[in-house]
Amino acid sequence: MPKAAVNGCELYYETGGEGAPVVYVHGGFAGLDTVLRDLAPDGWTWERDFAQKFRFIAYDRRGCYRSSSPDSGYDLANQARDLAGLLDHLAIPSAHIIGSSAGGPIAIRFGAQWPERVRSLVLVGTAPDLFPLGEPGSDTVRRHLALLDRVGAEAAFEQRPPEVEVTFNELWDHVEAAARGTLDEYLERQQAWRERARQLPRAQRVHYYMTELRSMAAYIDADVRSYAERITVPTQVIHGSNDRMVPVAWAEELARAIPSAQFMLVEGGPHSLMIRDATARHQVMAFMQGVNDAV
Repeated sequence: MPKAAVNGCELYYETGGEGAPVVYVHGGFAGLDTVLRDLAPDGWTWERDFAQKFRFIAYDRRGCYRSSSPDSGYDLANQARDLAGLLDHLAIPSAHIIGSSAGGPIAIRFGAQWPERVRSLVLVGTAPDLFPLGEPGSDTVRRHLALLDRVGAEAAFEQRPPEVEVTFNELWDHVEAAARGTLDEYLERQQAWRERARQLPRAQRVHYYMTELRSMAAYIDADVRSYAERITVPTQVIHGSNDRMVPVAWAEELARAIPSAQFMLVEGGPHSLMIRDATARHQVMAFMQGVNDAV
């Protein structure tokens, strides 16, 4: 398994295909669900579409999946440095960057800070503020961040709400699954994850409870809009009309904040468009190819 020692963290990555490099910055947060998730046993699935036309690079962000899980370093500026370090490791001067969901603000920060390293920027199912005040799940995260700071990880873990047995994503995932018509499948998987989580060492569960909250705090603390306004590279904001995790209005706000950004709405598209919608993937590839052709 290829790993890059980057910025005090070991990042797992995979690469395939030839041509202009494309880097995918995945969504989600550094929680226990990334450890429990069953990854594709035969390797890439949807990623092969990109690898047919580009050199496609997918990596696991710090704390997620097969990358190492440090206690700190989850602020957006540092995760943008992780991405820069991975490009350095792969000797890639510049690439097309796709930021999906929670990967979007990282890609925005990277694009604003290192525009010379970004051929184009694609922002999928994301927004300038993923944890708005007044949204019930976001308010729950804020309360538990305050609790974590006040009493520490061990005591805060004991006081987690029952709907957050494995991950804070459980506060939102069922709504998205219902919209996709896969609620029964989601509930079955959620129960299996809960049973597997209870068998893990307590220290591991407390660690991922803490890192998930710290990674979410990065989005609450950061002013992504100020970086979005600094984006100068060709940018596409693409969103599914049936996304229940990130409302369409949030994506439209993001597109307005980025000078000259193209906004594209995929009718009927869900959250995690690159994974779940082949039409959206081909629209993104056409956008990136158009940027290549214009150079």
